[in-house]
Amino acid sequence: MSLSLVLNSNNVVNNGLNSQYQYNFINGAFNVPEGSTMCISNVTIPYSWYNLNSNLYNNVSFQYTFPDSSGQQTFNVTIPNGYYTVDDINSYLQTYVFIPNKQYLVNSAGLYVYYMTLSYNVTYYAVELVCYDVPNSLPAGYSNPSGMTFPTNSATPQLIIPTTSNFGEIIGYNAGTYPSVLQNTTQEFLSNTVPDGSPVNSLIMRCNLIDNNVAMPSDIVDSIPISDATFGTNITYQPNFPKWVKMKAGKYTYMNIQLVDQNNNAIVAKDNNVLITLLLQIGSSQSLNANGK
Repeated sequence: MSLSLVLNSNNVVNNGLNSQYQYNFINGAFNVPEGSTMCISNVTIPYSWYNLNSNLYNNVSFQYTFPDSSGQQTFNVTIPNGYYTVDDINSYLQTYVFIPNKQYLVNSAGLYVYYMTLSYNVTYYAVELVCYDVPNSLPAGYSNPSGMTFPTNSATPQLIIPTTSNFGEIIGYNAGTYPSVLQNTTQEFLSNTVPDGSPVNSLIMRCNLIDNNVAMPSDIVDSIPISDATFGTNITYQPNFPKWVKMKAGKYTYMNIQLVDQNNNAIVAKDNNVLITLLLQIGSSQSLNANGK
């Protein structure tokens, strides 16, 4: 006998994750006989988890130095939890760090000039860091509306990736200082590790009814590729063929579905408005009585 179960936002477990769902079987029990199997029919999941998260990934903090009249000063940066591209991180630095700290000038075209930038380098599959030399006086045609203090000698800022933060994994830089020693000419760097723009590159569905004895953990139903979905859009998955997985025989009062990342880490989603349709093949004829909420 083949059956279909549907889970949605009404089934969310209120534990703050928005990625765990519980289906309560009516009459308090659902008998699963030997030989029963389950597979995903289709799922729709909002892509709503952050790639920068202080508690979950510890990847929001770093430091930089900037020269002024009293020498090279060190500044701490903590980016609020959110989903950021490298361009977003660069914009955050400009708007919420460099401007408030009076670390910019305005050129003759009226454009703001910043002395540290982060950008994608598609050719090398890397993030490019450029540290420009800060002049020791106002360049011709420039203005200094914020009153930036000039260093005695021209010098570049330095990006500091601390060992206590995983921020470097996002942009592909090992812990260290870039440039490692103070310079007075423009310095350019490319990622020295592969940038991991998002700690989550695929989803795994787990279920307490599953007995997948060739996998660890043994409750894996299937993996769900993110593919071309972007933050704020829906991830949709419909297998090309049924991927039947063995269910554990027994009597159950509920079914628990959990979405984790490719390393079995918890997903902390903002949006729980999923639609999950599961197919069940029951090993022996029985009355399901499985409407739940």
